[in-house]
Amino acid sequence: MLAIMLALGAALSWGLSDFLGGLKGRSVPVVLVLLISQATALGLLTVIVLVRGAGPPDTESLIWAVAAGLSEMVGIAALYRGLSTATMSIVVPAAATAPVVPLVVGLPAAQVPGPLQTAGVILAIIGIVVTARRPGTATATRVGPSIGYGLLAALGFGLFFTAMDTASHGDIGWALLAARLASVTVMATVALALRPRPAVHRTELPTIAAIGALIVAADSMYATASTLGLLGVVAVLGSLHTIVTIALARIFLKEHLHRLQRFGVAITLTAVVAISAG
Repeated sequence: MLAIMLALGAALSWGLSDFLGGLKGRSVPVVLVLLISQATALGLLTVIVLVRGAGPPDTESLIWAVAAGLSEMVGIAALYRGLSTATMSIVVPAAATAPVVPLVVGLPAAQVPGPLQTAGVILAIIGIVVTARRPGTATATRVGPSIGYGLLAALGFGLFFTAMDTASHGDIGWALLAARLASVTVMATVALALRPRPAVHRTELPTIAAIGALIVAADSMYATASTLGLLGVVAVLGSLHTIVTIALARIFLKEHLHRLQRFGVAITLTAVVAISAG
């Protein structure tokens, strides 16, 4: 029961952090939203690692962690950009197809997906295609970027899952810390080079910082849940974060989708559950 509650808590935290990230990206430059939220997450992870007292893992694990952090940075940047400029209810399901990437990466190593995962991949492709179709030229031009940002986010997150899986063989705490350190370093460099405007007003800081705290909370709850319960069940419950973000966009942003698009979103979410359960 505890594992189920933690997995649902992780889904809620991830979904809320995605929604807030996209929402704040509409009034604050996305690069600053990323930098502040990721820096907050880095600070929290540093405290956690210091309290645990575990020493750093081997160099190879740290290198994979850095690769994971850079991949995740691409995924989050694409996700927040898509959520802030396109239709959240379309971006999120497309981004949720990230589990397809580890499946494809594992094929050369003879890691053949099971029947349920294979069906999930096929459903994901169908769902994205159906979601991208909607009568009306003006609307279609908005759907394209939504799908594009979502798929780029899925690629970044998928590569993050793949690299983090290897990095975690050393120590999960250090792996997450090294990943965040890499992403914050790059984002700080980009922010210094671009000097984005407008600057962040101090009233925006607590909400943006909360995004980073929510991410750390979600990662921690999911990691704990995966050790207490069945991984297949935990993965499926964790994937429900997409529904949280879509629901928030529907409630607070009044997003409306064509009936065909709603069907496509439903197919895509079903695909995510099938891939995770498999």
